[in-house]
Amino acid sequence: MSASTIAPASAIESPDWQFAEEDAPKPASLIVQLRRSAVVFPWFRFVYAEGTNAAVEIVFATHAVRVTGNGLAPFLVAIAGQRVIRIMEPSENEAQFGVRGPGASQYSGPAIHSITVNKFE
Repeated sequence: MSASTIAPASAIESPDWQFAEEDAPKPASLIVQLRRSAVVFPWFRFVYAEGTNAAVEIVFATHAVRVTGNGLAPFLVAIAGQRVIRIMEPSENEAQFGVRGPGASQYSGPAIHSITVNKFE
């Protein structure tokens, strides 16, 4: 089941994530772009994902990635299909004031508020 069968295309578009095209090959890795660093996880190390419209946890063999936001259900479906190329944590101001982009325009669609990456010990 694809993300587009769960919600219309406009509901799954967000400046906070990038999906692979349906007819394109699956990406080899997931890029997690944090405010001050980036982490790349190969999809072959993916274990499982679970979540709701407000929070998603993505578990790899060595790390857990927790994403909070709104409208995340289609994002979870895309994660399950390993179709996500990149997720980007918005700046503090973007997250706090609900704006995105260079013009800092108001944004009310599906969005990521924060991303945390925890390494398993």
